Amino acid sequence: EDDVKKLSNIEFVGFKTGDELRELIQKAKFSVYPSECNENCPFSVLESQMYLTPVIGSNIGGIPELIQVGKTGELFEAGNSDDLYNKIRMLNDSPELLQEYTDNCKNIDIETTESYYKKLMKIYEGKI
Repeated sequence: EDDVKKLSNIEFVGFKTGDELRELIQKAKFSVYPSECNENCPFSVLESQMYLTPVIGSNIGGIPELIQVGKTGELFEAGNSDDLYNKIRMLNDSPELLQEYTDNCKNIDIETTESYYKKLMKIYEGKI
């Protein structure tokens, strides 16, 4: 963390919610989720795409199910910093590709928490 804080193009903004968080996500070129945990459905990935921000995420847990590789973002091997670096460079250095990914985020169906809950309950109740 100390090494990252020394970088001139990184700003630590602390915990954000609501409009502050939405504004940060919308202004970002893309979001990076370098998780090494097997999260089932990380809302932060959905949230980024909902705000038309492409995602670079680790290929672990539920993240690969949420990112359309080559359309709304990229995946990298969890824990592989070289792979992550290459994906960041690829999107950062290609404005046309980045714009294409951003445009593709407009076309994905992001489920609301409520609709996700209803579908999950149907599964639990044996109705699906």
